[in-house]
Amino acid sequence: MKFPENRPGAFWRSFAIVVVVTGVYALTARLLFPALGHRYNIISVGFIFGMPFALGALVCYLGYRLDSPRPFWHRWAPMLVMWLAVAGSWAVHLEALMCLVVALPIVLPSATGGGWTMHLSLQKRSKDRLLVSLVVLLPYAVAPVESWWSAPHETRVMTDSIHIRASADAIWKQIYQVPAIQREELPSQWIYHLGFPRPIEANIDREGVGAVRHATFEREVSFFEVVTDWQPAKKLSFTIKADPDFVPHTAFDEHIIVGGRFYDVLDGTYEIEPGSDGACTLHLSSTHRLSTPFNWYAGWWSEWVMSQIQGSILEVIRKRCEAAS
Repeated sequence: MKFPENRPGAFWRSFAIVVVVTGVYALTARLLFPALGHRYNIISVGFIFGMPFALGALVCYLGYRLDSPRPFWHRWAPMLVMWLAVAGSWAVHLEALMCLVVALPIVLPSATGGGWTMHLSLQKRSKDRLLVSLVVLLPYAVAPVESWWSAPHETRVMTDSIHIRASADAIWKQIYQVPAIQREELPSQWIYHLGFPRPIEANIDREGVGAVRHATFEREVSFFEVVTDWQPAKKLSFTIKADPDFVPHTAFDEHIIVGGRFYDVLDGTYEIEPGSDGACTLHLSSTHRLSTPFNWYAGWWSEWVMSQIQGSILEVIRKRCEAAS
């Protein structure tokens, strides 16, 4: 492989060309994957890992061709260009901020790995055009093969607790039906700054098992909860139904919509544990379904998200109960 001589200003021109070409490559992949059918999913190893890897390799290849084989092109440029691609997809509202934050710990190392792999390969091969063609097509080759295997289904139970200086009866009145929550009542949580809808209220049509609890969140998000266990001042359990056709797609990213293909919340339980000091501990638990090729990673994020949401709801209940007492 031959490299052009380095000239004043050539680096920045080369960098601009690399950013544009690889940006078009990433955008094309993002738009083309959903259009190619069910075998090409955005939430897949082929796209989440393969596309950034190919982008990093392409950055290194183009940098070497347009500028020179300086270390910048395989060490730092892939990650920098990936950052720019992520920022651009958020700026044009192609992806939600929450989705991008979740993806960053995967796409940045994958892009860097692609840059290093291309660098090492170019030291040993002379047919560099064939090599870069194979790398660019890598995500499109991996995705259909990956689709032959169903994504594993996994359920997780997440529990949060809070100590409340109030009686069990006072707490019960605040959990089976939750009056409208003002924004200032909610503690500041990262999840809400990233665009997740805040809880508003929960109404119930009657008391007892079989009652329907209607929980609403910002941006017209609603969940219908059927009571399965009703023990006044002790325990409240309910199933949760989130219809993805009812939940507005503007409220969640299409890939993490509750009740969708990859994620769902199945049920919830409030349990009041009386203490010896006249106070109580309130436990809030929920069961979640994950169906992604990388549940080990998605599960960590879902636990963090639900811990933030459940913790904020418990904090609202604590403040209201203690204020009333």
